[in-house]
Amino acid sequence: MSTIGELERRAGIGSSPQERTAFWIRFHHLNGAECLKAGVAEPNRLIAEREAVSATASSGPRPKPAKLRPLDPEERQALQAYAAKHGRRWKIILNRVWMGEPPHDDAGTLRRLRNSHGPSWPQSYRLPKAGAPDSGGAVTLPDAAEGGDGEKQRSLAVISFQQPG
Repeated sequence: MSTIGELERRAGIGSSPQERTAFWIRFHHLNGAECLKAGVAEPNRLIAEREAVSATASSGPRPKPAKLRPLDPEERQALQAYAAKHGRRWKIILNRVWMGEPPHDDAGTLRRLRNSHGPSWPQSYRLPKAGAPDSGGAVTLPDAAEGGDGEKQRSLAVISFQQPG
């Protein structure tokens, strides 16, 4: 059995004397036991209402999304090329392209990847690290070259190596 204070707390009735008085004053016209019965019935009703709302709002644990198939080498290579072409903001640019904005340079493999994995998928994707087994033994290093007008131009130098076997 619960105390009146616990019922009030679970029903969401404030704990200050003013809030409690404001709740109980509604039942002051009833005599002794009837006042108490009505006063207890109302918090029980409020508690049941709150629990019903919270039960429908949460409705259990969220189902896990279906596991996506792993990328094939062609898809990995297309993503790496796109990232190299567009720089560190490649995911934002690719997402915008997948939503129909220019530069519309996602033909073929990348478009199929969007259709199979969804347009928000790149946000959770990480490119394989340079020199990792997924990258096929190629290491990409930034190389700054002096342009004709004195500006430095960025390019990528690719170094291949044989893995000891």
